[in-house]
Amino acid sequence: MLGLEVGDVHFERATGTFRPNAWRRLKNQGSARVLPLWPQLAAILRDHLNTRTAAEVLEGRPPRSLLFPGASSDRERCLDTLPRKAFAALLQRAGMAGQEVTAKTFRHTYCSARLQTVDGGSPVSPFTVSRELGHGSRAMVEKVYSHLGTFRCRSEEVEYRVEAFPKLAERLKAHGFVTPIVTVEQVS
Repeated sequence: MLGLEVGDVHFERATGTFRPNAWRRLKNQGSARVLPLWPQLAAILRDHLNTRTAAEVLEGRPPRSLLFPGASSDRERCLDTLPRKAFAALLQRAGMAGQEVTAKTFRHTYCSARLQTVDGGSPVSPFTVSRELGHGSRAMVEKVYSHLGTFRCRSEEVEYRVEAFPKLAERLKAHGFVTPIVTVEQVS
């Protein structure tokens, strides 16, 4: 994710492409892949790019090629790791201090959510999800990621709606977070 370039996100095709580039290599040959760009994520990324582009123009900087560039110096660089301090501050503000948020947390959450989607009206195949994660077989998905509860809520897309978690929504609201709801119509 940290080595994605702006050109790897295709809003028209609703896809994101993981590929080797000047910023990073991939773990293995199966790591090169194209993933669906879900409407909620597309809306967030559009907003991120619009805000970032406006800031670059105001500051007189050339546009950066990385989707999530490192420090705002003259030379563009790729982040080495997720910004732990930023996540810690965010968790603190949300009243969730001390909870560790890692790249693995995001990967695990995506996989579990993706396994709840439908593909052509049927539950998505673990094979499809394993390819999206860059695995050569579905064994890892079934062994590590797919231990879902007994509650199944199938949907057409992966999305994270805070209103689906009332206690979290209350905590966020109490700490001053505004949780805008992005609809599919707003993304189109």
